[in-house]
Amino acid sequence: MKRSAPIKPNGLPRRPVKTIDESYTPKPRECARNDGKARMTLVMPRPKDASVRDEAYRRLVSALPCAHCGRPPPSQCAHADEGKGMGIKSSDLDTFPACADAPGRVGCHSLIGASGIFTREQRRHLERTYAERTRENLAEKRRIQKEAV
Repeated sequence: MKRSAPIKPNGLPRRPVKTIDESYTPKPRECARNDGKARMTLVMPRPKDASVRDEAYRRLVSALPCAHCGRPPPSQCAHADEGKGMGIKSSDLDTFPACADAPGRVGCHSLIGASGIFTREQRRHLERTYAERTRENLAEKRRIQKEAV
């Protein structure tokens, strides 16, 4: 007896393969959100910002001393938590140097990011401050290099 659809090893018929229509472009839709007052409001989803990814910049940042304790390089390039979310990565421009864990010592990367010592507001303030200082330090280094040439 001939079967109409091939059988999977578990005994269930296989699903037909879906084809993707390349000409389809999704339209932005409103979605419901609870505003905290027990009622739902319709909001338009905000498009994701394009995050900067630059390996060379991350290497420059990790060659700086730790932004929190001043420990000499090499450091780790720590990304700020602000701006992250589900499927959203924070930009490499929001990074700062933080020292790594060592035997018997907790590094600033772990201390700031995961220790729970700082409140969320304190951590965000530190991350913003350190990222701004890092960008200023790298800009100053570039300016000095240009003057030397």
